[in-house]
This record gives sequence, C-alpha cells and structure tokens, in this order.
Amino acid sequence: MRYTDDAFATMLLMSSISADRRELELPYGAPEYYRLRELAARSPLGGIGRLIGMDLSGVKGTLGVSEREAYRICVLLNRAMPLSYSLERFEAAGIRVVTVDETHYPARLREQLSDRAPPMLYVCGALPLIAQAGVALVGDANRAGAMEIARRLTREARDAGLVVFSGDEPGAGRIAEGEALASGGRYVLLLAGEMQSRVYAQGIGELIAAGRALAISAVHPDAKYTNAHATERNRCLYALPEAAFALALPGEGGAFAGAAAALRGGGGPRPGPGRSWGYPPPGESSRPAPG
Repeated sequence: MRYTDDAFATMLLMSSISADRRELELPYGAPEYYRLRELAARSPLGGIGRLIGMDLSGVKGTLGVSEREAYRICVLLNRAMPLSYSLERFEAAGIRVVTVDETHYPARLREQLSDRAPPMLYVCGALPLIAQAGVALVGDANRAGAMEIARRLTREARDAGLVVFSGDEPGAGRIAEGEALASGGRYVLLLAGEMQSRVYAQGIGELIAAGRALAISAVHPDAKYTNAHATERNRCLYALPEAAFALALPGEGGAFAGAAAALRGGGGPRPGPGRSWGYPPPGESSRPAPG
C-alpha cells in the first residue's frame, strides 16, 4: 500500500511500532499532532510530510520549535524502516491505516471531534462503510425485551439503508453483529483493543469476508483493551453515526454514562427527531424506539 508523504509522516509521529515496545520518544497525541501539523502547513514546507529527512537544526529553524521538540520530531520520523515492516505485517492480516490526510478518512470525525479526532485509524474490511449514514447501537441488551429491541433496530436500520455501528459490547453490540449477519445488514465495529484477533472471530470475520462489515481501531492492532482505549473508542462511536440508541435505563451502567458524556462533550450526534440516547425510557422497558 502506497501512502503520501503527509500520511506517512502522520503515521511516524503517531504510531507505536509495537503494542508493548517502549519508544525512545513518546509518539504524539492528537491535540499536539494537530498543532504541529498546523505549524508545518504555515511554514515554508507547506505540509507535515516534508519534515521527513530533515535534521534537528532544520526542523527547529523551519518550525520555530524548541530544540527538545525538534529532537522528538526527528527521532519519531527516523522510524521509517520498522514502521514499514509493521505496515506490511498488518496488511498481510487485512488491516490498513487511514490517516487524516487521506480522502477515505471520515469527515464527521474532524467535524465532531476537532483536535480530539484520532489522526490515524486502523481499519479492516469494507472501507466505504466508514463514511456511510448509520446509527449506533450500544448498551446492555440482556434485560427483558432489550434483546428483541436490539434485533429490531438492526433490522430496521438495514431496511432503511443504514449501517449499524457498535462498540463491541457483550450486550447490544454482539446482538447487532449477529442480526446483521443473519439478516443481510451492514455493520461497523469500533474496537478498544485486540483488533488483530477480533477481526477473525466468528460473526465479524464472516461479515468482513462478505464485504458487509468494517472494523475500526484508533489503537495499535495488538494493543490490549484498556479503559483509556475505550474512552477513545467511545468518542468515535458517538461521532460517526447520525444517531445513537443506548439500551440502558437513565443513570444505570456504562452505556448511559457514555451517551451522557458524549452529549456533554459535544462529541456525537445531538438528540432530535428520530434520535434516541437513553432507551428504554423510565418505566417502559420494552417499548420500541422512536424513529
């Protein structure tokens, strides 16, 4: 897979070469990456990709950064060979990288999350699904009536031509995945770790092979699940689709808390006609969702 200089520089600055390797210099986080990207765009370089191959004094003088930051930039950009080996290994497993510099990168992430949008994403499956209209389905679907609600919402999304997004929760996410497989739906799975093994699991692996699913992760494909990774995943989960359904009672469980946090932070679709955040509502544990 060929990448532009800007895309490759983004990967060099943002990537961990392996999930458990201690880097000589810490890769950039999203806000500081966007700051550096803007500095490069405003400089005579015109783009972040032209930093590749520059020495410390050139980076420092051109960008007007400290010697310490220039050193960090040079160290990270000097990892081209090990990064290339990692990319080849991922591509052999069907995983590629999409950066904010490429046309395939979902515009909604930048629109909704601004400088919190992950500058690079690992993806596996039907890439066009990343930009298609859809609804998120999250939460606990194990209580009475909720499992059928999750199945019904997945079927209704299919009938409406919408993609179903989920965060791979054992409840609603796995039900949506199974229903999408059984009913011919399309499915986008956002992961908070263990992508390398998850994309070959029964269900999602079959959907990917059929061209009806896409797995997305903002963290290294070999990384383990962590709460920090889940927070990053949830930002994307609530930002990508047009609407979200949280199968949870108000004030109860992680699904409701995640939806409420997304609303407070502005990182997702706003409630409105045909949109539901917390579902089912108090006292109505099995009523079909609006819209």
